[in-house]
Amino acid sequence: MGFVNPSREHARRFAERAAARGTDRTFRVLDAGAGSAPYADLFAHVTYETADVCLTEGKDYSHITYRADVVDLPVPDASYDLVWCSQTLEHVRDPDVALAELRRVLRPGGEAWLTAPFFYEEHEKPWDFWRFSRYGWAELAQRADLEVVEIEPMEGFYGMLAYALLMGGRQLPDELAEGRRAMTRMSKRFAELDLADKRTDIGMCKNYQVILRRPVDRAR
Repeated sequence: MGFVNPSREHARRFAERAAARGTDRTFRVLDAGAGSAPYADLFAHVTYETADVCLTEGKDYSHITYRADVVDLPVPDASYDLVWCSQTLEHVRDPDVALAELRRVLRPGGEAWLTAPFFYEEHEKPWDFWRFSRYGWAELAQRADLEVVEIEPMEGFYGMLAYALLMGGRQLPDELAEGRRAMTRMSKRFAELDLADKRTDIGMCKNYQVILRRPVDRAR
């Protein structure tokens, strides 16, 4: 059995919860920063659209509905019941502007379901700008006039350890080959542990999963 990525498993479970919010085509969803749209199948029962800036060389963007930055979406106000925005906000130069734009396109009472890293390597270079703590998420939500429904670790401490050990197993120098092999074995074990026992009461997580709601009783 190969390495199981617990973050992908937990992210898909979070996406399944988001998709379950809608029951038919009248429920409108925007996947903001969709990339390869790995969860599109989960939203097949609702009206599902995608947006991406489409800048990463070698990626297939033929499925993207709107070629646009998440800070400037070419859709009317209050267009969507739910915005899905996964592993995107760290690539936006101004997260405040991005969240304000997501709020704009949400209907009153609509929700933004987001994930972003807290402990992760630099990626999609050079468009990698931020990491977010739970307190950072709360501050961003307040500044965007969005209600916090949930701010939770996406994986537990074991998942973070699995990731750190996997990176060590791949990147330590050749003279530490024995240590690399040991770290890879430990990574696999901690990945399995994270899926069986998601410990969020110790250590830190690799990513956060967040649900923010546009208030229904005031406009802006």
